[in-house]
Amino acid sequence: MTAKTGSENVDASGQRDAESLLTGRRRLLRGGLSAAPVILTVASRPVMAAGAAGRCTTASAFASINASRPSTTTVCGGHGPDYWKDPTCYPHWPPSCVPIGQNATTFDSYFGSSGGYPGRTLLQVLAMTGGGKDAVARHCVAALLNASKGLTPANVLSVTTVKSVWHSFVTRGYYEPTAGVRWYANSAAPAGGGGIVEWLASTMPT
Repeated sequence: MTAKTGSENVDASGQRDAESLLTGRRRLLRGGLSAAPVILTVASRPVMAAGAAGRCTTASAFASINASRPSTTTVCGGHGPDYWKDPTCYPHWPPSCVPIGQNATTFDSYFGSSGGYPGRTLLQVLAMTGGGKDAVARHCVAALLNASKGLTPANVLSVTTVKSVWHSFVTRGYYEPTAGVRWYANSAAPAGGGGIVEWLASTMPT
C-alpha cells in the first residue's frame, strides 16, 4: 500500500512538472507574440524619423499622377523662407550667398533683372509677405539656398532649375513642369490646384 502510494506521488509530481513546463512555454509564446508589435515599432523608427528630411519629387512627376508612387520620390531636406530669414540661421547660409552687410547678395545677381527686385537682397525678398509673385520669389530664394547647400537632390531641384522656374514665371507668367501643364503661382492648368509655390514648398519640410 505504501509503495503504491509512493508511485502515485511520483507520477503526480511528474505530471505537475510537465504541466508547469507546458504552462511556462505557453507564457513564453504569448509573451513573444505580444512583444512583436513593439519590435516592429522600434524597427520602423528610422523610416519615420528621417531627421529634417521629407519625401519630394521632380516637377514633372509632381505634376502627374506618378507623384503618388514611392518609386518617383526621393529625400529632400530643404528649409522654407521662414528658416532662412531667421537671424540665428544666417551662419547656415551657403558661402556663395551673404545674408547681411555691405556685401549682401542681391536677388538680381542670381535671378537677373527681368521682373526682379532691383537693389533688394535675398534676405529682403525672403522677408516679403505678399502672395502671387512675391510668394514665388521668396520660395525661389529658399530653394536657391537649399540647392546651394545640397539639401535638395540635383535631379529634383538644382540651382539651374530654380533659376529656370523664376525666369519662366516672370517672362511667361507660368512654368511648364511637363508638356501640356502650366503652373502659375498657386494654381495649375488644366488640372487646377497646385502650382509653383506648392511644388517648391514640397522640397522644404522644415
